[in-house]
Amino acid sequence: MSSGSEVKPYFLRFGSFSRNAKLYLLAGSLQGLGSGIWGVIFYLHLNSHEIGFQPDFIGNMSTASLIATGLIALPAGLLCERIGTKRAIVISQISILAALAQIITLQPSILLFASLASGLIGTIGSVASAPFMMENSKREERTYLFSVSWTVVIIMGVIGSLVGGVMPDAFNAALGLSTGAVTGSAVGYRISLAIVTGLYAVAICPLLLIRQNKKSAQRQKVAALLSLQNIENPLIILKFMVPTAIIGFGAGFIVPLFNIFFNRRFLATSEQVGFIFALGNITLAIGTLAAPRLADRLGKVKSVVVCQFLSMPFIMLVTLAPDLTVATSAYLMRGALMNMAGPINTTLQMEMVSENERATASGLMTMSDNIPRSITVSFSGAMMTLKDFTTPFLFTTGTYFVASSLYFGFFRKAEKMKKGAD
Repeated sequence: MSSGSEVKPYFLRFGSFSRNAKLYLLAGSLQGLGSGIWGVIFYLHLNSHEIGFQPDFIGNMSTASLIATGLIALPAGLLCERIGTKRAIVISQISILAALAQIITLQPSILLFASLASGLIGTIGSVASAPFMMENSKREERTYLFSVSWTVVIIMGVIGSLVGGVMPDAFNAALGLSTGAVTGSAVGYRISLAIVTGLYAVAICPLLLIRQNKKSAQRQKVAALLSLQNIENPLIILKFMVPTAIIGFGAGFIVPLFNIFFNRRFLATSEQVGFIFALGNITLAIGTLAAPRLADRLGKVKSVVVCQFLSMPFIMLVTLAPDLTVATSAYLMRGALMNMAGPINTTLQMEMVSENERATASGLMTMSDNIPRSITVSFSGAMMTLKDFTTPFLFTTGTYFVASSLYFGFFRKAEKMKKGAD
């Protein structure tokens, strides 16, 4: 099938997206650009020779953020039900500006606290995202909106990764400072990270122009929310939570520290890491665009399971590869297959729960993913400090197999039952 036939439905759907959805996509593109830059260089900045933080401490920082995300996810979902998704997303975006503290100070305690704080408040927006898109889309366009939202962030992340990879050395060269993976000055990193903070600030503007959905603005009673009385489908939510938690447990071993892995295992420079991440985002974008068409053919459940199973051999090939080229190729395939199922899975989750419990369910999914992930990233950081680059990938592969098998067992008949109910 030609690429044009894959892209054409998106152009047709985009014109029908609501004003709120388009503003949200614009904000997402700006945030995606900033995240692409930040994701490549922040940990490399901390690990640079001038700063000197080791992977075990960096893993602890990631743990702090993930623990905060996991613990606040359910309260964040309840908050979204109370104040509405627009307000929740704006609050979350403003909180990202706390990243500035991570640039100004290099005190371990403050870095850990900033990671904790950004995880706490930033989670509110991620939890509100899926319910917001459900509120501001029609049934027939939802899978496309979810995919477009992911793809916009991914594509801008490509640009950010490429730009982020060259920014530190470019600024250092312009200032007459040292460059390179081993001897490069930390000044270039700090300037680049400060620019990212500015991008995050600009991304707030489109969000302020969003008109609050009337249904979203209807506040539910606090007592009812705290007692979780709004949950109407607890068994369905639990069935989604279990595979999500197992996937999160496995992902924590490798995903947060991929840039450190490439740097330590293959001596990749920041520019090479940026290029690898950019290529990864390109393959993600292609896969995400194809995801709705795949779901139309196989169904949502089979699409998720097939993609996840096919990704597993490539997980191990990343660490067993003889050189950076082979490792990069495996990394690209793993990322495309594992993550293209994301918007399909999220759409299915939101469709199988009621409107009144969507934000709460989203919070529970975020909690299920991040708390297990926060546990394993610290172990992975310690392993990589000791130059053990194989064990983390073994754990990831095993947990992905278990989670994907359970997911299929839980939901293999769900779509047929839902169609019958509709």
